[in-house]
Amino acid sequence: MRMTIGDDEHVFICGQTGTGKSVVAEVYLAGKDHVVKLDTKGEVHERRKKRQELWHGLQEGKDFTVVHRLEDVSEVETPKIIYCPVAEELEPEYYNALMSWVYKRENTILWIDELMEVAPSAHNYPKELKALYTRGRSKEAVVWACTQRPTDIPVIAMANSSHYFIFTMQNPDDRKKIVKATGMPQFMEQPGGHAKPGTSKIEALKEVMTWRHENLQVSG
Repeated sequence: MRMTIGDDEHVFICGQTGTGKSVVAEVYLAGKDHVVKLDTKGEVHERRKKRQELWHGLQEGKDFTVVHRLEDVSEVETPKIIYCPVAEELEPEYYNALMSWVYKRENTILWIDELMEVAPSAHNYPKELKALYTRGRSKEAVVWACTQRPTDIPVIAMANSSHYFIFTMQNPDDRKKIVKATGMPQFMEQPGGHAKPGTSKIEALKEVMTWRHENLQVSG
């Protein structure tokens, strides 16, 4: 069965480190227009050092632009943007301003690489994040949120999402919170299985729209 995610639907992706959360978003969103990635972990710098593609299958300067200051975001002409903030912009006020810009711009997907960096606790998150989750769908201004620890993030991220990608998580409390927020008891089950030897994450997840991966639970 082919899974299609609408431009007006929020997506929630979680799992422990190394399970492939970011790869799912990177592969799927490569085919979407008007995407803004909030890179709070500085993945851009890490990939440049390793001489790796910054966005698999896409060309910098043609398909996406990297910016380090929020004031430059509105000047970008490429379909996609990677906002990798300088140290002084790794602050709630800048996250809030970015979310406000996405909301007002409309027809834009905000990909948050680690939601805990933006919303450090279940009750501490930018007010514009709530605006995106509760009112953004009508403007096709939506959120794709990735996180390692669902226990520590606001419930609105899960409760307002239409699609879920749940990778391996060892902490039962994380799964309990997902079940409570979504009403989907099947998420208490721990997925298992392994990719074929020699298969990269990118190769394994290119088919994410068409299959249910052995190490992944998909709902939507």
